Amino acid sequence: MMPHSFESILESLPQGIVLLDPAGTVTAFNSRTLDILGLPQGAIRKGMNIDGLPGTADCRAVASRQSTVGGRPTSQFALSDGGIVSLTCAPSRDGGWILSYEDISTLIRVEDSLTEQHHRFDAALSNMPHGLCMFDSKKNLILCNASYARMYNLPDLLTQPGTPLVDILAYRSREGNGPADTTTYFDVVFEATARGAPASQNIVLADGRVIKITHNPMQSGGYVATHEDVTKTVRLAEELRRHHDQLEATVKSRTAEVERQARELERMLAQERNINELQRQFVAMASHEFRTPLAIIDAAAQRLLRKKGAVEPEFLSDKVDQIRASVNRIVDLMESILSAGRLDTGKIDINYDACALRSLIKTCCERQSTIAKSHSFALDIDRLPEFIDADPRTLAQVFTNLLSNAVKYAPGTSEIRVTAWAETGNVKVSISDDGVGIDAEDVPRLFQRYFRARTSTGIAGTGIGLNLVKQIIELHNGSIEVRSARGCGSTFTVTLPIKRSGNASATNNAA
Repeated sequence: MMPHSFESILESLPQGIVLLDPAGTVTAFNSRTLDILGLPQGAIRKGMNIDGLPGTADCRAVASRQSTVGGRPTSQFALSDGGIVSLTCAPSRDGGWILSYEDISTLIRVEDSLTEQHHRFDAALSNMPHGLCMFDSKKNLILCNASYARMYNLPDLLTQPGTPLVDILAYRSREGNGPADTTTYFDVVFEATARGAPASQNIVLADGRVIKITHNPMQSGGYVATHEDVTKTVRLAEELRRHHDQLEATVKSRTAEVERQARELERMLAQERNINELQRQFVAMASHEFRTPLAIIDAAAQRLLRKKGAVEPEFLSDKVDQIRASVNRIVDLMESILSAGRLDTGKIDINYDACALRSLIKTCCERQSTIAKSHSFALDIDRLPEFIDADPRTLAQVFTNLLSNAVKYAPGTSEIRVTAWAETGNVKVSISDDGVGIDAEDVPRLFQRYFRARTSTGIAGTGIGLNLVKQIIELHNGSIEVRSARGCGSTFTVTLPIKRSGNASATNNAA
């Protein structure tokens, strides 16, 4: 019988203990053994052998090896309920054995769980689409995943723990996939360290790729970094920005164009309103212009009718001159209106011929003298060439209109000056008066259709004559200019080429 203190110690042990003598007979055991092995009370007794105990075969194997192998062999076996028991056999001084049973089911489950987690971690690490690497405080590699190695084409030698970062960067530089700007490569490290939190930056590689590196410092001084290839994302973002900029530019351009068109439409509407008003005024003026010579003709005819047979030659000649002058005035008005209409429909004929310009100007002046007996015409036209290439019919309209205007807008003077000369392949004809003149601000608009200067108030006119003059002269490849001031008279100078240009046809159509 063992001392009471020994049994107390044996019962207090967390392991199941069985003591055997040299013959393999049980000499002592504790109740923890029954609990671990899942045996009922009485299943182990003093004096019994161990053949019926779980793990007996292992124990005998250990005993047989003990003769040749030293130490404390340990084995594991499973119970029927799934529990795992670790059995350690230790020899005692008297030649017996001490069997120690320990329930390692929880430990095995924890180890299995850790192993499973380790496998899962390895699988997750291996299947990550981004590269992951971990370095210690001395910038030596702790681990990296397959994506990191593939991203930079690293050989197995450079993916082993302990590989210095400097060796990896040197290899990448030789392979052409290192950072394009090495001076800023570690900025993200300094930023993350200063913040004590993860930081990210995009790194452009020498091969053109863009890698987003997210750096996460560890308390040990090392860090974990992920490397994500964001080349496509960056390129798409850049393309999107370009499209956005192009769209903004297009919208801005279209907006400006719409605004310009709106302004142009408003201008055209205002111009149309102005033209409509001018046309209304023109109709009124044209009616007045036709009414005046018709009234003169009617009055002369009535005077002749009242005289009946007793008509003095002087009286008859005077009334005939009045009638003819009025008829000429009506013909000129009609010709101006018809010519303006031809211009509006897009066609007017210029029939080139040998035009005796001196004779044409004299004829226009003589005709005007019969209409306006109060004015005389001072001619200085002997320096003109004998002929020029021009259309006599339309040029007669031009000079008739200019001479008529000179007379009409110089009611208080008597002389109209006509000067003409040749100059560097052109002829110039200048018609001057000392009449009412034109305000400086009205001069630029003088050749517009229906426009009449402010100094013409109270003087009959339609506002189409000078516009017709300008267009006829331009169809001859010539030009007209005016020099005038209010109260100082006006000078109109016509420039015409002596010879028509080589590409001008016998008949010009102006659209």
